[in-house]
Amino acid sequence: MKIQVKETRKLINDLVRIEVLEEELAYYRTLIQPHDTGHIHTAIHFIEDRVRILKGGKKEWPFA
Repeated sequence: MKIQVKETRKLINDLVRIEVLEEELAYYRTLIQPHDTGHIHTAIHFIEDRVRILKGGKKEWPFA
């Protein structure tokens, strides 16, 4: 029973984490300008990879 509760709690935490990260991605995309925002592009791609992994995608560096 404890294992099931723990797994359920992890799933709920992951769902909340995904939702928050997707909201952050939407905000970061509004900050992109024609130049001098490469760091924002980097952050967006990094967070997109994290969301993909949380949704069950293959873990690759740096998340492996």
